[in-house]
Amino acid sequence: FGEEPPEENRVHLGHAIMSFYAALIDLLGRCAPEMHLIQAGKGEALRIRAILRSLVPLDDLVGIISLPLQIPTLGK
Repeated sequence: FGEEPPEENRVHLGHAIMSFYAALIDLLGRCAPEMHLIQAGKGEALRIRAILRSLVPLDDLVGIISLPLQIPTLGK
């Protein structure tokens, strides 16, 4: 009891969250109907867009995308 788990069993929560949202954004981009179909009012395109929008609130996606990232520099 009280022992630290081995390093390979640790999960970095921030990395896991960012990986999840990166995969979600990629999926949304691949599955999204083309804009001209949405603008033409095609029923299936509108339905797909509604389903994709219901997966995750837009505010959450904007919040994740807006996070400032600091890329570590090597040799400093």
